[in-house]
Amino acid sequence: MNEKSLIPSIRFAGFTDAWERRKLGEIADKVTEKNSSRIYSETFTNSAENGIISQRDYFDHAVSNSANLDGYYIVSEDDFVYNPRISTTAPVGPINRNRLKSRGVMSPLYTVFRTRDIDALYLEHYFKSHHWHQYMFLNGDSGARSDRFSIKDFVFMEMPIAVPCKVEQMRIGSFLEELDRLITLHQRKLEKLLNIKKSMLDKMFPKNDELFPEVRFAGFTDAWERRKLGEIADKVTEKNSSRIYSETFTNSAENGIISQRDYFDHAVSNSANLDGYYIVSEDDFVYNPRISTTAPVGPINRNRLKSRGVMSPLYTVFRTRDIDALYLEHYFKSHHWHQYMFLNGDSGARSDRFSIKDFVFMEMPIAVPCKVEQMRIGSFLEELDHLITLHQRKLEKLQNIKKACLEKMFV
Repeated sequence: MNEKSLIPSIRFAGFTDAWERRKLGEIADKVTEKNSSRIYSETFTNSAENGIISQRDYFDHAVSNSANLDGYYIVSEDDFVYNPRISTTAPVGPINRNRLKSRGVMSPLYTVFRTRDIDALYLEHYFKSHHWHQYMFLNGDSGARSDRFSIKDFVFMEMPIAVPCKVEQMRIGSFLEELDRLITLHQRKLEKLLNIKKSMLDKMFPKNDELFPEVRFAGFTDAWERRKLGEIADKVTEKNSSRIYSETFTNSAENGIISQRDYFDHAVSNSANLDGYYIVSEDDFVYNPRISTTAPVGPINRNRLKSRGVMSPLYTVFRTRDIDALYLEHYFKSHHWHQYMFLNGDSGARSDRFSIKDFVFMEMPIAVPCKVEQMRIGSFLEELDHLITLHQRKLEKLQNIKKACLEKMFV
């Protein structure tokens, strides 16, 4: 074995020795102890996304047959478990460590092993990398089931593991553990902000035919009014007849109004048809009738691109007047206008499109407070979106760092 190949791309200062390769069977023993006396009744499962957890937490109920538990392996704290079920995130199946601080049992379909003479935290993160996958692909058998990876136990225990000295193992394990802690922290902060946003979109606008929202800023007490969309906006009917504009926009439920090239990596509109497309100016609103899980009646978004472009006539484009654009933009991110659409929309010929006549669409009632309150609501929800984006970027950055470290800190 070339010694250079046993040195990782990234390592902590002070460590220079080449790593060694040890077989899994030299640093761990396969657990064969069965639950023959049925001492343990808590069944664990090993998920690629969530690690080792109680079956009840994963499935909301126990799926194991209590009559068969005497044939299940006993899993102790810090034992490792290999699950042969493959997935996109675990192409050869996941290996996770039991962090539950309790004993339980595991189906004999899993491989359970207990380590010795190796830092458990180091090995746990090693198995989160892809460095052991090649051995599995080269030595695994094709299972009868396409969703399961098949490898014989003795072959599995022959797996070579790249191992540095004990001190370096501990440094690597502790560093990656801290990185995981930071990722979890940002995930929780992001989830909290997303829940706050969801709650505010529900409570800061009046429900149904009510004229007072559940939550509002201090100092505002007047009833809101209902105004038809056609009273605060005009449908854009200007076509690109002279073909002045060639940049085609699309309206995505997830990403808002963006260039078609950015969304599809290429233009999908036919340049010969662009003279029949609507001209979309900065701050124009666009309704896309394509429905999805996140947009059950189709999304309405505002053009924030600071440029003009064109939009297929399949979309409805409208330009506002006498209303704060930021307020209206966030209003359309709520669900409060959906009921009107469901009550007044027609069943389209295509199941993925919502159908509503233009004049009916422009009759949609919009809950409107005074201009100052509109601006306060719009600014608040915009700042919330800014915080969410900030945490998403931080989380993505940490996840990319983790991915790079798993690639470069192991051999």
